[in-house]
Amino acid sequence: MSESLVGVWSDLRDFVLARGAPGTEITRSHSWPWGPSVAIVLVVLAAAFVIGIYAREQGRAGRLQKAVLAAHRILLIVLVVFLLYGWMLHRHRTDLPDLVLLIDDSGSMATVDEYHQDAERVGLARRVQAAGLTELSRLDLAKMLLLERNGELLRQLEQRYRLKVYRVGGSARALTGGAGGAERGSAAWLQDLLGLQASEPSSRLGKSLQDVLAMQRGRPTAAVILFSDGVTTEGKTVAEVAGDARRRAVPLFLVGLGNSRPPRDVRLADLLVDDVVFVGDLVHFDFKLSATGYAGQRATVRLAVRGREGQPAVEQQITLGQDGLPQSVRLSYRPEEKGDFEFAVEVEPLAGEGNLENNRQTRVVKVRDDALRVLYVQAYPSYDFRYLKTVLSRSLKPNSNDKAVELTTVLQDADPEHAAQDETAARVFPVSREELFAYDVLIFGDVNPSFLSRSVMEHIVAFVQQRGGGLVVLAGPAYTPLAYRDTPLAALLPVNPDTASVPAPGAALDQGFAPQPTRLGITSPPLQLADSVPASLAVWREMPEWYWSLTAPDLRPGARVLAADPSRLGAGGEHLPLISMQFVGAGKVVFHATDETYRWARHPGGERYYARYWLQMLRYLSRAKLLEGGRLAELTADRTEYRRGETVRLRARFFDDRLAPSSDDGVTVLLESEGNQRRQLTLHRDAASRGVFEGLAGNLPDGKYRAWIATPALAGQPPSQRFAVVAPPGEQARLEMDAADLQAAAKTSQGRFYTVLQAHRLLDDLPRGRQVRIESLPPVPIWNSSLWAGLFVALIASEWLLRKRAGML
Repeated sequence: MSESLVGVWSDLRDFVLARGAPGTEITRSHSWPWGPSVAIVLVVLAAAFVIGIYAREQGRAGRLQKAVLAAHRILLIVLVVFLLYGWMLHRHRTDLPDLVLLIDDSGSMATVDEYHQDAERVGLARRVQAAGLTELSRLDLAKMLLLERNGELLRQLEQRYRLKVYRVGGSARALTGGAGGAERGSAAWLQDLLGLQASEPSSRLGKSLQDVLAMQRGRPTAAVILFSDGVTTEGKTVAEVAGDARRRAVPLFLVGLGNSRPPRDVRLADLLVDDVVFVGDLVHFDFKLSATGYAGQRATVRLAVRGREGQPAVEQQITLGQDGLPQSVRLSYRPEEKGDFEFAVEVEPLAGEGNLENNRQTRVVKVRDDALRVLYVQAYPSYDFRYLKTVLSRSLKPNSNDKAVELTTVLQDADPEHAAQDETAARVFPVSREELFAYDVLIFGDVNPSFLSRSVMEHIVAFVQQRGGGLVVLAGPAYTPLAYRDTPLAALLPVNPDTASVPAPGAALDQGFAPQPTRLGITSPPLQLADSVPASLAVWREMPEWYWSLTAPDLRPGARVLAADPSRLGAGGEHLPLISMQFVGAGKVVFHATDETYRWARHPGGERYYARYWLQMLRYLSRAKLLEGGRLAELTADRTEYRRGETVRLRARFFDDRLAPSSDDGVTVLLESEGNQRRQLTLHRDAASRGVFEGLAGNLPDGKYRAWIATPALAGQPPSQRFAVVAPPGEQARLEMDAADLQAAAKTSQGRFYTVLQAHRLLDDLPRGRQVRIESLPPVPIWNSSLWAGLFVALIASEWLLRKRAGML
């Protein structure tokens, strides 16, 4: 009897839930000819009729008793309609749907990630140890999820599905090579999992998933579960194959293992410094500093000379920016002795940093103390002429009694005996091209043009454009530059002399103004009067004011303003230039809109800065002197090996600015692969340096490449650079979890993505899958169960007793 009741109850439960035991499918059928809508209408009409009858019926029954009696009668009607339907229960034995479990065993799964929250790390370590494992590697975390609580997850999956387990790395392989392959059973899998190692040299996750989906063709597959860090080193990614899974109606449930943030690292790159400098020059070491995982932290960068590492030349604290965002950093140093020195720029390792190879770069800098040959021409002995002549004549090389400047002066208004009395004086300005080209820099003050023939002016132009000499032009109240508007020298000036004007003769010059370096100017070598930008700005603010200046509102195209008058604005709203510069051919021209720099020398303590300014200016303009006979240019790449799909960054650097093209896109590089296929790339000038051009080349096929400068044409062998584009180098090239790819794959396939801490929701989210019928069992008639007869009699009897008690019989 009890077995019969249990069977009836089991039948009713399966009938109501339409769900049987694993491996069983439940369906229902009836013999009633009318649809459910007709039955519902009949039941509603009958219920309304019953309620109406009971509402009008007389007797002692109150409203509650009548409602109970009406409910009994309505339940009887519902029971009768249910029995008239003739419901049948059908059971079908089915084959369980497949569920494929994939475990990534590539090399990156051996990574032990950092955890920024100690509670998370401690909790995972406790769970790993409870599962019989020792490390917090990504593979051990996958094992933990499957092995903990005696393999509960595996057992439940095996009960609900026909479970198949594969390893995926370079390819899809059964978890074990023994009998049974991918379908051995949970007891064997638990042993196989313990011995699983992350040893595959590559990750072809997309291809492996494609192969698994192909093997499942024709099989009912509920889902694919993948335990992986999502890192694909070759072929398609998981997200790229997710569309194929969706077309097959196979959702992907992806458990991401590892840290999605890149490993913590500080990287120093793109070190740029002049190869040859003068003793006493302020040498700038410019580089890019980027960090991952250290945003907001302080890092120490140092500049050291080889052999003196214990005594860094410069040390600076840098606040690191956002992850992956390069910061431009400059370390400045004044060498005090000549020679060839190997400098090392390095960033001090931070806590938790694994890769220290990219924390240091070295460069060899040649420090020279060659004397400069300077020619200074002036019509009359102005204050600037006297002070500057004195300073340059007395300038000595550091740590030496030798002169730093071999000065020659030409004073047009001087009497004939002046040249005999002054050892620096020459009688006339050089008339031949060869004589002029022997100088490194020409200081052109307030010069009377009547003493200069047109051929001499053309020699000056050639001195700048062709020889690469430096030219400093000083405005004056008598001649320069207004008297040269219609001469060949006008084209050399950074300002347009046609729109320039000078204060009226005799005008009261009682309103002073302080020259203010521009952002570009304060970082240029001539204007850096101290060893840092803030200190230089402080010196400029302390210098005495000037009173006389030329008004030159219009700049030549490409001219750069180094210092401006903050008290006066041009027509366009910009500050009027006081010190400006432009590149002309192979040389540089600096224009001073005043002749009052001597006021610095008269200021207490200012003579030192006056001398420094002019020596730095002359050395800056004569930089080509250091490069004579050396390398003309170089072509570099930021790396010598690139992974397929990465962008190649090429940089052309002209050591001699005379050779740099005037056009900002005047450098063309040819890329040639081993198959003699060529590609042309245009480099563009760096805004901060005339001689530096950069460009990017992307989507290069695998192979070895040689790049060389095609234009401009340089003497000798053109500078070249070799690099290679290779297939993904392996599992250690990228160690952060590719959470974005896994999330995209889950979304595309209509599955789910989980972290390790969210993986407990996996079982509840898995679909049941489509089951395949193997055998149909005999149908069970639900309508003629004795249970319904007993219920019918119980309802009739209870209604009769209630009516009798209420006096309604």
